[in-house]
Amino acid sequence: MKIPNLLISTMILFFSNFIVRILGFLYKIILTRTVGEYGLGIYHILFNILMICLALTTTGIPTTLSMLVAKNKTLKDKHKTNVVFISALYSSFFISFFLSFIIYITSKDLAKLFLSDSDLSLYFIAICPSIVIITLSNVLRGYYYGLKDVLKPAISQILEQSSRIIFIILIGFYIKNNIFGCYIALIAISVGEIISIFYLMFSLYKYKNFDKNYSINIKDFFYSSVETIKMSIPLTCSRISNILFHSISSLIIPKRLILSGLNYKEAVSIYGVINGMVMPLIYLPFMLSSALVVNLIPNLSSEIALKNYKKVKLKSFYSLFLTFLVGFSLSLIFYLFSDEICMFLFDNNTLSGKYLKSLFIVPLFLSLNQTLSSILHSIGKEVFCGVVSFFTMITQIISIYILTPILGIYGYIYTLTFISITTFIIYLFSFIKNMKSYNI
Repeated sequence: MKIPNLLISTMILFFSNFIVRILGFLYKIILTRTVGEYGLGIYHILFNILMICLALTTTGIPTTLSMLVAKNKTLKDKHKTNVVFISALYSSFFISFFLSFIIYITSKDLAKLFLSDSDLSLYFIAICPSIVIITLSNVLRGYYYGLKDVLKPAISQILEQSSRIIFIILIGFYIKNNIFGCYIALIAISVGEIISIFYLMFSLYKYKNFDKNYSINIKDFFYSSVETIKMSIPLTCSRISNILFHSISSLIIPKRLILSGLNYKEAVSIYGVINGMVMPLIYLPFMLSSALVVNLIPNLSSEIALKNYKKVKLKSFYSLFLTFLVGFSLSLIFYLFSDEICMFLFDNNTLSGKYLKSLFIVPLFLSLNQTLSSILHSIGKEVFCGVVSFFTMITQIISIYILTPILGIYGYIYTLTFISITTFIIYLFSFIKNMKSYNI
């Protein structure tokens, strides 16, 4: 078993994610100075809408593509590898173009609904190209992940962030109008992704095993597209469930906190501390587990295609051990040094340290759940994962709605802790059961 290759690929993506996050943080600083507070508010409203659209187009298909490409490449089926890639590319384009067209023709209504001014429809038109471009960029990255070439997607993401920053600096700083500056910031999203696509396409052109003049018949295209979309639906539903949970939570938590005896300003402030200060720290292990998952899915798909079930088991346990090591270390640090960490990061904010300590165990189970979920997806249990994700979302919303007026913000904290542990137990039982079914 080539565990070092899996580890090296994971480290490449981990460091690239780290660089991308630093660039993203720098971009937010530049964006704040360029568009102002009002422009920043509009930008985030539009950006959240863009993320909802991309959840429909970039969650399931690229991940499914990486699994199928890895499987067919392992079986040395060049025809199916190319058919899967081409059909996924075209299918994603048509889906994203249709969604983009819907946003375009309803832009005035959307502007009236979300921005209370139909004259601001230009902002919604500005994100239409991004839906198509980001979708295609993610499909190309999914193809490279399937080939187990993580360096090119890593470089493309760094180029995307860097291009966006340069575009804002060159154009945004010369725009004194914050409203127009916000429009430039939305255009910068597409510009960065275009640079990323150019790099990925150039690398693909130089890839010796890819036939530049390859063509497929309609029958192959149809069956491959149906297979890809069918496999991607549970992944997409799972992602949408998470987005809906965060969106609904942001609406109900402050209102339910008011019923616990707080005034509106106190309720919003407490939720701001949890969501803006504590949760970014809670999700720190995802920098590693996300990088691990991207490599793990095609790796396990390859081993399953070859029926190397012993390697499937070993790689799965290795990944879980690595995730546990990082998650447990951060959880321990948060428990022991939560006050010191938050005092240093958030200008002596003691409340954030108190809440971080209460949530100390959550990073461990959230990261383990992400790795377990990816393993189950790799062995064909994507429907099971989608169902679990949906029901945990419903349970969280109901629990938060009931407990928050009684326990205050701790109703949210206890719910998140209980759900993450319960989900882990469900995934773990399913993982053990499926590993035993391989008779290894």
